[in-house]
Amino acid sequence: MKFLSYFSIQALVLISVISLANAQENKESKGKIDKRCLIFNGFTGLSVPGNDLVKDYGTFGEIGGGVMFQSKSKWLFGLDFSYFFGNGVKKDPVANLRNEEGQIIGNNGSYATFKVFQRGFQFPHLKFGRTFALRKNPIQNSFGGLTLISGIGWFQHWTYIQDLSKKTPQFSKDYINGYDRMTNGPSVGFWVGYLFIPNRSKINFHLEGGYFASFTKTKRYDFANNFLPIEKRVDSMVQLRLRICFTVRSKAEEEYYYY
Repeated sequence: MKFLSYFSIQALVLISVISLANAQENKESKGKIDKRCLIFNGFTGLSVPGNDLVKDYGTFGEIGGGVMFQSKSKWLFGLDFSYFFGNGVKKDPVANLRNEEGQIIGNNGSYATFKVFQRGFQFPHLKFGRTFALRKNPIQNSFGGLTLISGIGWFQHWTYIQDLSKKTPQFSKDYINGYDRMTNGPSVGFWVGYLFIPNRSKINFHLEGGYFASFTKTKRYDFANNFLPIEKRVDSMVQLRLRICFTVRSKAEEEYYYY
């Protein structure tokens, strides 16, 4: 499978990069700081689509949240949920319903009033990576530093039609799913970022940028184009995210809570 091949290559690259960085880090440090950290976060971001996804949608936003555990040796393990939203829909989902004037007639003879949006989510999104302390960590940022993270998940997207007039039978619950072009499949990605968690501070954040590709397939019959749900796609995007973090940290036998 293309997904497994892509993931295998990415995993090898990530392991190689982490091994080299870890070796360099060990040369530059005399010892490790035995601390663990549980990181809860909420984030917002911007996503630029690529491959097949850019044919359907423009740039869109992202919000979400997650939790990540950082071990004593700074290995990272986590779980994320993302929700995607935008209004840059490039393909008309209801082209077959329009008359010669480009309008859709409602059941009372008046023109239908509606809007279309891009919607999507990624869940579950399992993450694995590592934090590398920098030589000059500001404000004793012993929990933070450069982050290299890889992940796998499930990505789904569709076109949402909002019927404002509420008088269009074609947009009823019995028919609306035939126009949303729902698509989903497994995804794999890689992110590079900077984690800022000072030893004593109320401000904790994680800034990251990355890329993920999803190997998807259309799931519903497309009324507008008479497509069966067999279209295979590669939906990718470049992402930039800012996470605001709440942490639970440990040191020796004591725990410190920072809000």
